Amino acid sequence: MSVWPSVPPHLRSGLRRAPAASRWGRRLQLGAGLADFAARGFHCGRPTSRDILERHARAFLGGFNTAVRSTPSVTHHELGHLDAGERGFAYEGAGMAYALLDTALFGRGRRTTVLREGPGRAYTHLIHVGAGWALARLRHPGARALLRLDPLHQWLALDGHGFSHGFFGGRAAVARYARGATPGRAAAVRHQGLGRSLWFLEAADPDRIARTVGAFPEDRRGHLWSGVGLAACYAGGADDDELDRLRAHAGPYGPDLAQGAAFAAEARRHAGHVPEHTRRAVPRLTGTDVDAAADWTVAARDQLLGDGSLDDYLLWRVLIARRAVTAG
Repeated sequence: MSVWPSVPPHLRSGLRRAPAASRWGRRLQLGAGLADFAARGFHCGRPTSRDILERHARAFLGGFNTAVRSTPSVTHHELGHLDAGERGFAYEGAGMAYALLDTALFGRGRRTTVLREGPGRAYTHLIHVGAGWALARLRHPGARALLRLDPLHQWLALDGHGFSHGFFGGRAAVARYARGATPGRAAAVRHQGLGRSLWFLEAADPDRIARTVGAFPEDRRGHLWSGVGLAACYAGGADDDELDRLRAHAGPYGPDLAQGAAFAAEARRHAGHVPEHTRRAVPRLTGTDVDAAADWTVAARDQLLGDGSLDDYLLWRVLIARRAVTAG
C-alpha cells in the first residue's frame, strides 16, 4: 500500500520522482487559493478579521513554498526578512514542507531538524505544529519518529494534524469530528488543533465558534476551547468586546481557554516578539498579563516527568489550566 494516500496528486508525484528538492520544488508549490476564505467556504462576513487571518494563511503558504525550493539555511534567511508578526506562520509552513520531504526519504533527510536550529529555535512550537500538517497528509505510522522531534513538543504535531483537517476539510471535516466515536488521548490533542482551526473557519466570530463547539460531545469541548484560546491570542482578529464574549461563551471551559492563551503567550514571547493583539487578548482570556501567562507554561513544564510521553504533555495542559483557575 502507498504511504502517500492523502497527499494531493501533484505533491505525491513530485515526492516520488526525484530525491533532490531543487529538481522538483516547483511541483510542490501550494497555490494562493488555499488562503482565500471565500474559495474555502469559510465565514466571510467579517472583512477585518478575514483580512488578518488570510494574511497569516498567506505567510504559511509563503513559508511552505520557500522551504520546498530551498535549503534550511536559505529558508532561515528568507523568512528572516518577513514581518515579525507573520514569521511564526511562515515557519509553520516551512515545518510542513520539510517534514514532507524528510519523511519521503524515510529518515535520511534532516531538513526538519536543521530548521529547528539557529533562528528556528525561536519558532520551535510552530515548526512542530507544521510537521503535524505533513503527518496528517502522509498516514505513515512511523513518520513522527523519523522526524526526530523534541520529546515534549512532538505532541504539538497532533495539534497541527487536527488543524489541517479543519482548515483543509472545512465544515464537513468538523462535522465528521463531532459525530465521531469518543477519541483516545492522542485524538484529544488533535481536537485542540481542530479548535484552533475554528478561529479561521469562523473568522474569529465568538458566537459562531461557540455554537460549533457546542455541537460536540461534552468530553471534547475543553480540548476545542484550548485550541480556540491559542488561536485567539496568537493570530488575533477579535476586538475586546468579542474576546470578552468568547470567555463568557467558554463558561466552565474557561480554564481550558486560558491554557490555550498561555500557550500562545509563551510561543510569542519565545520568538522575541509579542504583537499588540496578543498583549491585549491574553489578559482578557487569562486574567493576567503575557509574561505571567507564559510563565505558567514554564513552571508547569518544570513539574513534568520529562519522559516525552503523551501523558506528560496532557499533564502539562492540566497544570497550566489549574494555574488559570487560581489566577481567576
